Amino acid sequence: MSEPTADEARARWLDTLGRAGWLAPIDVEEIAVGDAAGRVLADDMAAVRAVPPLAVAAMDGIAVRAAETPDAAEFADVDTGAPIPDGFDAVVRRERIGSAVEPGTDIRPAGQDVPVGEVLARAGRELTPFDVGLIAATGHATVPVRRRPAVAVIPSGDELRSVGEPLDAHHVIDSNCPMLAGLAAADGAVPTIHPRVPDDPRRLEEEVMRAVLQNDLVLLVAGSSRGRRDHSRDVLAALGEVAVDGIAVRPGHPVLLAVVGQTPVIGVPGYPVSAAFTYELFGHPLLCALTDRPAAREAVPVVLDADAGGRDDSDCMVAVRIDADLRATPLSRRAAALHTLAEADGYIVVPPGPGLRAGEAATALRWRTR
Repeated sequence: MSEPTADEARARWLDTLGRAGWLAPIDVEEIAVGDAAGRVLADDMAAVRAVPPLAVAAMDGIAVRAAETPDAAEFADVDTGAPIPDGFDAVVRRERIGSAVEPGTDIRPAGQDVPVGEVLARAGRELTPFDVGLIAATGHATVPVRRRPAVAVIPSGDELRSVGEPLDAHHVIDSNCPMLAGLAAADGAVPTIHPRVPDDPRRLEEEVMRAVLQNDLVLLVAGSSRGRRDHSRDVLAALGEVAVDGIAVRPGHPVLLAVVGQTPVIGVPGYPVSAAFTYELFGHPLLCALTDRPAAREAVPVVLDADAGGRDDSDCMVAVRIDADLRATPLSRRAAALHTLAEADGYIVVPPGPGLRAGEAATALRWRTR
């Protein structure tokens, strides 16, 4: 059977997850409004207090009855933002005392900014600091948000060493786990990098089970290929169900998509570019589904300034650098080229076939803006 496309693989995995009882979005928690920036709102929020709550002065001056100006006998000093005393309906700026004014002059009526009941933000919105300020100003002390998903990142391999460990010449420094943890954190999750697991199936089983019992997603890094020391496939099949074993996408085709209990597990290839695109295709949309936020990246129309080769048997994900004129430079296609990811602003997907030529139009999905 031919390998599935990324969309087919995602659908197959989600079907397997659904049959296991997996549900999205994730549960809701109520948090202090001051802690809500960056969190995803779980319910619509409406103002319970008007802004301003009553009529206030828009400028420093004197409160008057407009009909009595310019010769008002009764007045009251007011400062900007102060309530308008009862019986007055206008403010005369101090530098204009003696001038006639109309009712309502330099007064902000109650609810001018936000009336009671106005919707402040809809469910699914990632709250900005300005949203939080608005919600606080309208009378809310707490906010219902989606819980931040817990993500386990498990490094595996005898040759691997974590950052800071002593190194011999043959050792490989683990860069994938910090990268994947950072990507998960950017998607609103709380990632934890587990201790490195050697090429031992029993130890790998123990660590995966420990992770699935405490997390909403497990990223099992390396060991998804078919070498004699690659145990992820057998371990995940023994513990649960492997829904997808390889996809028609390069780089990243040896990915494993599994479920253990009700927890989704991704067997992530070991090469950095493969790992990054595997997360982009499967980790990113799954975490967005859990937190009820949009998964789509910004689509940018670009013109290629160099060829982007293709393959007859798969889609090719190509990292690109995008300049101010929306010209896209394809970067290295080597799966181990970590510098490619650091330089890229986004990526294009080259469909099966001969590829795209310099000068052709394409659609880039943007990771960031320089």
